[in-house]
Amino acid sequence: MLSTRLALGLTMVAVFLAVLWIDERFAPWFPLWFITAVVVMGASSLEIVGLLNATSARPSANTVFGGVMAIVIANWAPHVVEHLTRIDPQSEPIYDPRSPIHALSWPLSAFVAVVMFAFIAQSAQFNKPGGTMATIAGTVLAVAYIGLLGSYIIQFRWLAGPYHGMIPLAALVATAKGADTGAYTLGRIAGRHKLWPRLSPNKTVEGALGGLVFGVIAALCVFVIARFLLHAPALDWPQAIGFGLIVGAAAQLGDLMESMIKRDCAVKDASTTLPGFGGVLDVMDSLLFAGPVAFGFWLAFGP
Repeated sequence: MLSTRLALGLTMVAVFLAVLWIDERFAPWFPLWFITAVVVMGASSLEIVGLLNATSARPSANTVFGGVMAIVIANWAPHVVEHLTRIDPQSEPIYDPRSPIHALSWPLSAFVAVVMFAFIAQSAQFNKPGGTMATIAGTVLAVAYIGLLGSYIIQFRWLAGPYHGMIPLAALVATAKGADTGAYTLGRIAGRHKLWPRLSPNKTVEGALGGLVFGVIAALCVFVIARFLLHAPALDWPQAIGFGLIVGAAAQLGDLMESMIKRDCAVKDASTTLPGFGGVLDVMDSLLFAGPVAFGFWLAFGP
């Protein structure tokens, strides 16, 4: 199990880095990043629907999948429109510090449209009282959880600076997965005190502390590589440590929140898509919570 998890984990990291590096020449279109977002968020949306179908909130699979895909497309829209409407497409855009917030208004608007569509779609299918509101609530929850939280991860790609957001995005993934790895490793080696047994009986306080340490180390590694090998602006030491602690904590919280969903649905994994990990959502859970936190941290303290 551990060898399978390690091999698949290293493969996913290699694919992730290859996507970012190859896509550099295609800015601001980033077609490989788009394909990655479609596959990962599409699979996650189907998995959350499968989980919630075990509860009273039985979401509409078609609306959830279509809504998440609409939000993914909306993440690209402001950047593509800005590129196409620029007088000289070859020129560098003038950086507007409000542009990340402006760009996020597009997926938010898409989400609003999905909410309205969910009401209309369910009204067309209404037969008898008792289940419509639960279905709408489950649909909106699923789209928000995957689509809105996932939008912050997608938007990292257009942050201003060299390598088109690659450095903060790599820092996010390294920190979140470093925290996951540290919590899993230290929890197995030295775990004694349960962290939150009602949600996840195997997680421990010792593992959580180990996750924070590993998260900080992972963040420092990324920023050291950025500063000294890539000669790119990066967070300084105190900021990098703060990034590792805050984002690492958010990542572990995201893992716990997905554990709550799975526990409420009485299942161990979101699916069996990824041997050793479970489902795609089981890999993305920490990133979904860490993404907005890391995005805000970078806007506040990033170089």
